[in-house]
Amino acid sequence: MKFEELNLDSQLFSNLKKMGFEECTPIQEQSIPIILEGKDLAGLAQTGTGKTGAFLIPLIERILRAQKGEGVHAFSNWQKRHCVLVLVPTRELAEQVKEACQTLVEGTNLSSVSIYGGTGYDKQKSALKNGVEFVIATPGRLIDLYKDNCFDPGQVRAVVFDEADRMFDMGFKEDMKFVLRRIPNDRQFLVYSATLNFDVLNTAYQFGAEPVEVSISRDQAKADNV
Repeated sequence: MKFEELNLDSQLFSNLKKMGFEECTPIQEQSIPIILEGKDLAGLAQTGTGKTGAFLIPLIERILRAQKGEGVHAFSNWQKRHCVLVLVPTRELAEQVKEACQTLVEGTNLSSVSIYGGTGYDKQKSALKNGVEFVIATPGRLIDLYKDNCFDPGQVRAVVFDEADRMFDMGFKEDMKFVLRRIPNDRQFLVYSATLNFDVLNTAYQFGAEPVEVSISRDQAKADNV
């Protein structure tokens, strides 16, 4: 599937073209239409398959449509302080996702912040106070900011667990549930993982509304994409 077939926002589509991306990777082709419809999703995909774009592209599209008041595929009742939360296991992945997001939203009024421990607490507090559309965070630092009254989970309209199996392996299970229990029930919930093991699927079905499961085979796994 080509990106031009998705009828994306003109600026978003232009950014994809500037990045040299014309066709969806297999995980993007399966994920993007489902996410655009506002459904929950559990995706089986390795790093390097284009999975970051698989969730960022449709979520950016949904926000841009909401800001324009375009009902089809738009978040309903999107307000200025609303945001998308992307939870990741490491600071390195937080920066990777943030960089991809910044490139995709170039020329729009959308912004992002990466949240992780070991650096920049005051800067992260300031970004959250000013308001951003994408909060890309490791669970521990996000909880610190929540307890410091700097992060309002009630403003989250969509949650992404990226590399969810690694988060469980690294001991973030209770932190992940701590965050999810404080986010409104009517949010969209997306899980991406290299393995859909019991913990991952249990979380997807516990907090997701009948998530659609998507996966790609090993021979589809290699991709040079966002």
